[in-house]
Amino acid sequence: MVLLRSLIAAAILTQTALALTPVGHTPSGAPIYEAPFGSRVLQVGRDMKVFAPNGTVIHTFANAVPQSSTSAPIRRQVLSDAAASVQLTNTSDLLESLNTTIVVPPPPTTFNSQLMWVAGSIKIPGNDGVPFASLRAVLQYGATAIQGGPFWTIAAQLELLPDGGLLQISRPGFDPTVSAGTSISTSVVHTDEGDGVFWYIAAFDNIPGSSNIQVGFQMPASGAVIGMEEEGVFQSSEYPAEPLTFANTSLKLTSGFPDIMWDTSSDSVSGAYVTVDKDGSEDAEITIHF
Repeated sequence: MVLLRSLIAAAILTQTALALTPVGHTPSGAPIYEAPFGSRVLQVGRDMKVFAPNGTVIHTFANAVPQSSTSAPIRRQVLSDAAASVQLTNTSDLLESLNTTIVVPPPPTTFNSQLMWVAGSIKIPGNDGVPFASLRAVLQYGATAIQGGPFWTIAAQLELLPDGGLLQISRPGFDPTVSAGTSISTSVVHTDEGDGVFWYIAAFDNIPGSSNIQVGFQMPASGAVIGMEEEGVFQSSEYPAEPLTFANTSLKLTSGFPDIMWDTSSDSVSGAYVTVDKDGSEDAEITIHF
């Protein structure tokens, strides 16, 4: 509780703090921001405030939380996805953790400034129940100032929907580039700090020195997604040449491992689709086919 009061007080006292400058943009123009290692993000009303390790507000995503309800989540029209998802309906039984393991595939044979994000992520709703944020430890491929070019990198990332941009955490001296064949284990874990905030940490569990991101929300996670999002893919050669499998996938609630079935969605434009090779909340296996 003391920490929460300190962060909110810092937010009030630093309304004139300089904002972060985008370090890149997605093909659709959504900004990509980078914050220093140890930064945390906290929802304050409708705003998402980024705090530096010393408690100073270094950026505010104003009105990131939707004010009015809509009939369905709004997504960027240029963003396509192929994914398996679970919607949580019992808000008293919190999502405690989401874990999965992926092996980095060979890069696409054609590079055309496309972006791809591969991750296990949680979705956070606003007061109207519509997801406005996605938190993930992500494998990404792409060509922006921060992602670098036609190769794979990793990032601890907060995505603000539908078009608020991406925030990721950097760590000095750490090279985020990963090679094909590398096994990556990721997690998104709920932490209770006793302040009434729903804190979650997205991290890479088996990559020493990698970054993580911690975000506090006013509402608990409403669902989990295993899959891929992309922008700028127009032909099959711009996807990886091999299927991508999420192995050892586990979703745990406060009460334990629930009886679930993963719902799938496919990218009708590119033809990418998802199969659930092993269902359930423990040791599930999900594959994206290109």
